[in-house]
Amino acid sequence: MGRRISDSDPSGKKPCAFCRTMRVVVIFAVMVVMLMAYADKLKWLENIDFTSFFGYSVVAFFCVVLGYRVWDEYGRPKQSNAEIEAKRAVREKQFDELDSLVAERAEAERIEVERIEAEQLAAEQSATEEQLGEQPQEEIFDLADEPKLSSEPEQLDLLGFSTQKKPD
Repeated sequence: MGRRISDSDPSGKKPCAFCRTMRVVVIFAVMVVMLMAYADKLKWLENIDFTSFFGYSVVAFFCVVLGYRVWDEYGRPKQSNAEIEAKRAVREKQFDELDSLVAERAEAERIEVERIEAEQLAAEQSATEEQLGEQPQEEIFDLADEPKLSSEPEQLDLLGFSTQKKPD
């Protein structure tokens, strides 16, 4: 199964459902207050000039964004390509370990299911043979008929579809 990567969080964590809900509630609350103020339903907001307030808010937001962009471009310490590549390699190694653990667990479950099915089949055969009064006959299992399993875990893309692993 593929990993779900959030659109908003580059670390891949799922966004907090409570936080998302609260954002929607606050947005709707602000909209309701604005509509009630526009319809003169709130007397305590009648002295506020919303046109000026909106204009000053846009200017303040522009200054904050511009300041952050300048700091991000010129003030923040830069990471070298080697550091970025090292972090990427560590993340890739962690995901590969996780994928191998998932593959091992799936293989163990498959073997357990096959063992249980073989026991059930043997029990059914012995029950039918006892009913018929025949001697039990052993079946020969050919190991060449079993599918070959690779030691490498299956590579999945973001949507969970298997992809061909590119040679290094």
